[in-house]
Amino acid sequence: MTYDGGKKELILVTGAAGFIGSHLAGELIRQGYRTRVLVRGREGPGGAEVARGDVTDPGSLKKACAGVETVVHLVAVIRERGPVTFQAVNYLGTVNMLEAARDAGVKKFIYMSALGAVNNPAYKYAYSKWQAEEAVRSSDFRWTIIRPSIVYGRGFGFFNRLVQSLRLSPPCMVPVPGGGRSLFQPMAVEDVVRCVIRVMEDDAYTGGVYEIGGPDHVSYSGMVDALLEVLGDRRLKVPVPMSLVKALVPVMGAIFKDPPVTPVELKQLELNNITGEDSVRRNFGFKPRRLEEGLKQIGDYLRSI
Repeated sequence: MTYDGGKKELILVTGAAGFIGSHLAGELIRQGYRTRVLVRGREGPGGAEVARGDVTDPGSLKKACAGVETVVHLVAVIRERGPVTFQAVNYLGTVNMLEAARDAGVKKFIYMSALGAVNNPAYKYAYSKWQAEEAVRSSDFRWTIIRPSIVYGRGFGFFNRLVQSLRLSPPCMVPVPGGGRSLFQPMAVEDVVRCVIRVMEDDAYTGGVYEIGGPDHVSYSGMVDALLEVLGDRRLKVPVPMSLVKALVPVMGAIFKDPPVTPVELKQLELNNITGEDSVRRNFGFKPRRLEEGLKQIGDYLRSI
């Protein structure tokens, strides 16, 4: 069944000030959708209704959900800081949104999870996303869960961290944790947004969990190569034993307020972050752009970081 309300129903995008959220809200507005954004600050993208609130504050979510047909829930943290924890935001924040949406009579709930969400507390971030998925699955909404691999584009994301690590490395070399064999499936943010809107518009996706990624499996080492090519930066890749990296990462955390990698993120490298290379074409009917093409399109942005 196709989304039959045209563009008249009100869409709520949570996390609209974030990387994926800002791109999604902007595209919805560009396409003429009535768009409300949940933000903690005062400003949102031009053309959107702004609802100020925080997913850790259930009382602030009631007004945001009023009159909404579909919620696209994107709020998540990938790093903990004080009371802003994976449990408080990623899991319990999702529970709070589900309850507010239920009370407001929302019909459809789209949850942005992550590839690698797993029922294993040893992987703290991935576990919090799995817990949130379980809450969504047990709800009575027309729900859909989307699990992207790493997402890149204009805005702070994975490749910003890689650039940061380059800036902290000697000029002629770049360290590669564990030889860089972990596999990823980088996906351009515009392609992720395209999938979300397809799910929003078509009830055929209801009750499904969709793993998405770019058209290629790329190793961590391969992503470093692709980034260096776009930056025009020639460096020697130096494999660093994971045991040494694990010892150094806490030290960097003590030195830098915002280090290039955290122990939680390093732990995630134990898991490959991939799905079928044809996952987007098979489920959404288009082929996402390859990493090399996508990075070239944002080369000016990456060089300006």
